[in-house]
Amino acid sequence: MARQRLQIGRAESHAAVIKHDVIAMEKTIGRIKRYLQLTNVMAAKQAANVHAVLRTSAKVCGGRPPSCHANIAEKK
Repeated sequence: MARQRLQIGRAESHAAVIKHDVIAMEKTIGRIKRYLQLTNVMAAKQAANVHAVLRTSAKVCGGRPPSCHANIAEKK
């Protein structure tokens, strides 16, 4: 009798571990699906909002040199 109870206890414990593993796997699959949905939506939104941005040259920006390196070279 005591041996049967011990085996039943182990079976219940084992079932709990399996259940936990299955739930963890389902959660992981759900997270992956949600991540893929969000990345697809964000990519579509970014593609829809693309607009041309004109770059300003260094000469247009008040005559500044394009970088601090150019400024240092100019002073030498």
